Order: sequence, then structure tokens, then C-alpha cells
Amino acid sequence: MSLPLCEKCQKEPATVLVTELTEEGRCIEHHLCEPCAAKETFRTAHLDAHPIRVLSLDKARGEGSPEQVLCDRCKQQPATTHVRHIHAGATVSERNLCQECYMKEQAEQLGRVVAYPEKPAKVVVDPSGVKEGGADPEKASVHELAGDVRSGILQSADVKRRFAEQAATDIAMAAKITAICLHAGHKVLLCGNGGSAAEAQHIAGELVGRFKLERAAFAAVALTTDTSILTAIANDYGFDDVFARQVQGLGAAGDVLFAYSTSGNSPNVLKAIEAAKTIGMRTVGFTGSTGGKMAAVCDLCIKVRSDDTPTVQECHTAAGHTICRLVEKLLAQRE
Repeated sequence: MSLPLCEKCQKEPATVLVTELTEEGRCIEHHLCEPCAAKETFRTAHLDAHPIRVLSLDKARGEGSPEQVLCDRCKQQPATTHVRHIHAGATVSERNLCQECYMKEQAEQLGRVVAYPEKPAKVVVDPSGVKEGGADPEKASVHELAGDVRSGILQSADVKRRFAEQAATDIAMAAKITAICLHAGHKVLLCGNGGSAAEAQHIAGELVGRFKLERAAFAAVALTTDTSILTAIANDYGFDDVFARQVQGLGAAGDVLFAYSTSGNSPNVLKAIEAAKTIGMRTVGFTGSTGGKMAAVCDLCIKVRSDDTPTVQECHTAAGHTICRLVEKLLAQRE
């Protein structure tokens, strides 16, 4: 029996046929060797998330009536993957497996299964008393979790689509303001708290380093990184002044401040905006649904029409990346 070579490594004989079956009954076949099949499972297992609707490959190709089947291993979850193994002596075995059992089986082949001792239920203490731990994660259904993943990502994508329409002009204006600032030899200061602090550092890194194009470094400073400065100001003046004091020391007329606050009401960010405007800086705010108090004090306020903080932060990242891309487009071609 002549076997084709593995599609992935192109070296070993393909002894495993993995068939991904879509909800419409269309099958996608992959001829892989045993090691590649096991490794590939962990990278692409999320692709075959629809329950199998066929009993065999023949029915997947159009013969016979579709019928949902259960996993041959656990006998509980709907099967999502049809696997055919070619063993020594050219004997063939075929099985329908659910997502979870398919991953476990491949892990077993690689010797990746670790036996964990049973653990007592975790106890979490909170102000209202003692609560026992939740469900055992080892019993969680990967199929159900994958559905939760899709739902969350698609909901976030819907917000981003609306954000693209609603905030496009503001983001374009922010990019122009930033490009004018940097072209004139000025700099961008950035500030925010928590996840917004991380975003300030992220975008500063894209500007000083590079985003996509090779070009000279742009001047940008995140006011969230120097722990000595932050703790000194917080200790001597109070946490509300940790950014404003830095703006006063580092900022100058013609610079731009990127101010991040999902609520639009962070006191230390508002004070930074006030300090920036006092010395002649332009201010660009990144906020959530209403813009909060920042909407009235920023020169430009980019608002995400959502009350979900993680989604707002994801949109701030998209806006920041877009600003970096446009600034490079406007300035790098001049060099």
C-alpha cells in the first residue's frame, strides 16, 4: 500500500487522515503523519467546531442522508472530527471524536497527559462570607467554551465596526495633529491608569520604535513607566498629580498629550489635560461611551460607544494602531 507524504512535513508517510466536517456537510481532508497530526491538533482544533452531520466520508461526499453522531470515545458530546488511522499492516480504523476527546487522544500520542491528584474545593473569602469554589474546569466542555469564545469576539467585532464608522473622522484628525506635532520637532506624551496605562506604553513604543515602516524614531514618552517618579509624586503631592506634574516638567507648547480613560473621569488624567492646556499642548482623549468629563476639556475626544471596558480598550488599541499607521504614512515618505 503506497502512502502519500505528510502535507505538513513532506517527509514522513501520511498515516492519519483528519477530516474536518463543516455544518453544511462539506469535508476538508488533511493527510498527516502521526507526529504532525498530534502537533497540528493544538493549533487548529478550534476550526472544526460544528457537530458532525455524517456517518462516514461517503455520506460527507453526498451519498446517504445526514445524521448527527456522538463521539466514539466519551459517548456524550457530538462528534466534530472524523479520524482515520492507517496502522502497521495497512489495517485501517475510523472513529468520530468530539473536540475534547480528539485533543486528548492526540496529547496521549505525544505523551503529554499528566495525571493530577484530586484537589479539594477551593475556598474564597470575601466580605460577605465564605463561598465554595465553582465547577471543576477539567469537566468543562471545549465545544461550549468555543461557542462562548465566538460570541464574545463577534460582539466585540460589532462594536469595532460601529466605532470605525462613528470615530473615523476623529481618528484621522488625531493622526494629523500628531503628524504636525512630530514634524515640527515636538513630542507626544501619553498617560492612563491600569489597562489604559498599558495602552499608553504600547503606543509610545510603536512611535519611538516603529509600527510598519523603517523611519527615524518619533519622540514619545509614556508617563506611566518611571516608578520612582510616580511614587515620589504620589507620596509628596497625591496620586491625582502623578501625570500633571510630569506634563509640567516634560511638556512644552506644541506637544500633544494622549489621555486614556475608559470612563473619561479619571482625576489624574483630567489634571494632566488641564496642565497640558495651560502650557499650550494639544490634547487628544480616548474614552468610552459618553466621554465623561474629558469630552468637554479635550481638544479632540475619541469616544467608543460601549460601556464594556475591555471592548473600549480594544477599540483604543485599534485607534492607536491606525494613528501610528497614518503618521508613518504622512512622515516617513518625507525622509
